[in-house]
Amino acid sequence: MNLQSHIKSTLGWCLSLGTKLFSVVPVTTLTVQVTTLASQILLLLAFFLPLKVIILLGSEKIPNYFPLALHALKKNHLIVMLSLAAAVCYVLYLLSELLIAYCCKRGARTLLARSAKLNLFENQNKVAVHAYSRFTRAMAAATFFALSGTVLLVIYPSLLAVVCSYVMIVALLCVGLYNKSAWARRQLQQHYAAILNALAAVGFLISFFCLVADFLYYPHQRIFHAVIAVLVMRQALQRLTSMIQDIISLRMQHRQINAMFFHSQPLLEQRQNNAELEALLSPSSRETWTLELLKTAVSGPVQNLQVHWHQIDAVDVYAFRLTFDSASGPQEFLAKLFGNNIASLAEQERLLLQHQPGLPTIAWLDAYKLQGIDCHLFNLNGHSKLTRRQIGDGVVAINRQLLSCEPAEELLHRFSRTRPYLEQRLDPALISPLRYVCTEPDEVSKVEQLLALLPEVVARLTQLPRQIVSLDITSEALLISSSKQFHLSHWSSWRVEAVGCNWPVGEKQALCVAVENIRAVRPSMAAVATEDVLLAAYMYSFERLLLRKDFPAAMKLLNAILECLGADQTLDVKQVSTQ
Repeated sequence: MNLQSHIKSTLGWCLSLGTKLFSVVPVTTLTVQVTTLASQILLLLAFFLPLKVIILLGSEKIPNYFPLALHALKKNHLIVMLSLAAAVCYVLYLLSELLIAYCCKRGARTLLARSAKLNLFENQNKVAVHAYSRFTRAMAAATFFALSGTVLLVIYPSLLAVVCSYVMIVALLCVGLYNKSAWARRQLQQHYAAILNALAAVGFLISFFCLVADFLYYPHQRIFHAVIAVLVMRQALQRLTSMIQDIISLRMQHRQINAMFFHSQPLLEQRQNNAELEALLSPSSRETWTLELLKTAVSGPVQNLQVHWHQIDAVDVYAFRLTFDSASGPQEFLAKLFGNNIASLAEQERLLLQHQPGLPTIAWLDAYKLQGIDCHLFNLNGHSKLTRRQIGDGVVAINRQLLSCEPAEELLHRFSRTRPYLEQRLDPALISPLRYVCTEPDEVSKVEQLLALLPEVVARLTQLPRQIVSLDITSEALLISSSKQFHLSHWSSWRVEAVGCNWPVGEKQALCVAVENIRAVRPSMAAVATEDVLLAAYMYSFERLLLRKDFPAAMKLLNAILECLGADQTLDVKQVSTQ
């Protein structure tokens, strides 16, 4: 759609929305309009009058270009009057803004009540107030621009002609660039606020230079009118810019706004549109881009290529199994495409696979860019998905391999600067809500004991070595090789935590055995107590249960946690609280 069509549809939408506001809350909307216009004029005066005071302070007498009515006053009296007037204007401006905020809340609530709909989304009232406020301010800005044009027409018509000509030329130029150039269209869509502000500043400078040239070559008697014209022109261009920005912002939310304020319009969520990704996913184009991809990754010709869907169970990640014949024999690769809205996850996977050796992963070949889309290529030879009976063993096997893997220094540095560790996330405010489910005195006692021993928990977790934790261990991401080794095919969501974190708490014995076996292959684990690793596993699961508000399940872990801490579970509540 070309830009003029967008402008036409947006103006039609603004007209229907304005009609809706004035029909449902006419008094409130009119009050906001008048008050907003008054606040803009008061703000203009609040900055204009101090300028006049400074001019008077630097003059021996009242300048000739001041209005004749002011010449009858004494200079000092005029300075005091203008200073007080500036202060009064600013106070009235602040009061106007308070009144506008109150009226916007009242108007938005009335509109929502009249629409008589179910709650559409979270923070609906806040979104409604914001939308109502921005739209009424945009209408007031349009009115201010029109009044400013009228003032310029009276006091300086040639300057008005310059401003209007500039606005028309810029509008035509933007329409032409938007329609003809994809790069210009993308820049206007992504950076419209900065571009509009820059254009407004350029327009002011051009108009100001025209005014200066006019006074240099064609002397005028009323210099005071020029001062007013400059201030009015500056404010008018700023209001025009803010109006366009408000309308663009509101138009981007028009589905939500229509659903909130119009009876007959339900909430229609806009589907994310990514033409480049959709083109790659299309069956008709898969063989083309996969062949191009394999040419960069495989030496020699690629023959008998077949492309099959490979389920990953990750949002906006699309995987394909590529089988083909090469010079070295039959090959099987895995190509994963990441949607643009999760490009950060693609970067996280690339970072981990580049820097971390020893991961239980299928062989990663490289990261590529296909028409701006992130693509990761793996060697899938001899791997297959797990049966349901194998999933439990696969989860334990992956965590066992991660436990023996020493995190790379680069990943440790990056993670520690980005996210908090488990011990840094634990605080009494997270655990205290467990009291909600306590029905027996001994349950209250256990919660109080854990709160009292929380500093010891934090200290023991802090001393533990670190490990990579994968949040992508799902039945679809788990694979088993021909040699019965378990591997993961997806690594976009990972953390660095204390050893033992993310281990299945139901596999306590397996964890104890794994810790004993790993001491010999990982030097940093040599002096680590098994109870501390168990504590990390329990506290990691405990935190996740608390965040999900699954308090009964969290209560069931308390005995195991207190046992790792060596706490006396029969300890009296009063004794614990006084520790």
